[in-house]
Amino acid sequence: MEEINPIYWFNFDYRSEAATTLGGFPLTITRGTGRNHKHRFVIDLGSKFPGQKIIIATMKEFVKVEFENASVEAFGNTIGMLGDFKTSSLFARDGKTEIDDFIQLGKEWQVLPADDMLFHDVENPQFPKRCVLPEDPQGQRRRRLAESAISPEDAEAACSKSLKDAADIKDCVYDVIATQDLDMIGAF
Repeated sequence: MEEINPIYWFNFDYRSEAATTLGGFPLTITRGTGRNHKHRFVIDLGSKFPGQKIIIATMKEFVKVEFENASVEAFGNTIGMLGDFKTSSLFARDGKTEIDDFIQLGKEWQVLPADDMLFHDVENPQFPKRCVLPEDPQGQRRRRLAESAISPEDAEAACSKSLKDAADIKDCVYDVIATQDLDMIGAF
């Protein structure tokens, strides 16, 4: 099958073959092939935290970060955009103000000019312009079904063939409908 190369940089080096470690931990890059455009970047924390990994997966323009076998020992002191590891509470940048609204959380954590640059390209919107809000943060689609090439029933049937977990199926259906792309099933 045809190999689809992910687009990434390490230390400003495009698709660096020298990138075998990240933060001193082994890094494995798996490129998607054929119709599966899902690429995986696995940071193995096993040398310091046995059995633990950080998995970054990309599928088209979507990014997923997963913490495999995460423990209090490895992540117990972390507080940031993903929340407090011990309590799952979400906080503002000050680390003290608790935020219960995801829209407010996103606004609070918008990248600022003083922040380190995570991405290679700068795209709009940039601060002081605000991020574009989702069409409907509650997950209720406002677009008319007549405008969609893929119905919710078709998306659910397709997602259910590949996935067993009800939460994954729900997320898959949402992504397929939102993108109108059945290949998004491969992101799960």
